[in-house]
Amino acid sequence: MGDAKPTHPPWPHKTLLFRITWVALRVLFRALFRFRVEGLEQYPPGPAVIVVNHPSALDSLFVGLAVPERILFLAAEEYLTMPFVGWVMRAYDIIPVRRGEVDTSAVKESLRALAAGLKVGVFPEGQVSPVLGPVRRGAALLAAHARVPIIPIALIGTGRVFPLGARFPRLARVTVRIGPALPPSTSDRAGEESSMSAAMSWIAHVGAEGDNA
Repeated sequence: MGDAKPTHPPWPHKTLLFRITWVALRVLFRALFRFRVEGLEQYPPGPAVIVVNHPSALDSLFVGLAVPERILFLAAEEYLTMPFVGWVMRAYDIIPVRRGEVDTSAVKESLRALAAGLKVGVFPEGQVSPVLGPVRRGAALLAAHARVPIIPIALIGTGRVFPLGARFPRLARVTVRIGPALPPSTSDRAGEESSMSAAMSWIAHVGAEGDNA
């Protein structure tokens, strides 16, 4: 009974409204946050699991504006009730996850999205964290089962834009750096942990470079 959830509506497409909003927000963010995207040439077509560090509650928006397609992010369902953040998440669409349990329905929805050729975004730390903390291997598990690559993405500066406890965004430089796609892990704990370690090590290295820039 605990796994029962309404069937997800058809996955969203890049509608005209989405494209217009995407372009308008990119222009606005470049002006406000000197928003910059690096490594887009490495961003592959087709399904993949995207793993991202999570310094801010607005991270899914910054990643969504960095790439020219819709990404379905796994996100804690309570975020949907937050002012502005919840609106952003509903606009870009998310796969809601229940905290504190293994949410098998979210896993099934993620695998269904990957099978449909979409990309699924995961914050492996499971919560907003100003610095990288312990990560979960769920993203590698999804990639292994769907046989899709893992794409690491490093966010630099979003924690200064919307730090924990802030009520309104602040002006700061934001860079989204896209890393090279990693092959899916083997379907065992050691392979999944190795894949997550490789992805998060790349993110940590890039984040350290950004902080020192």
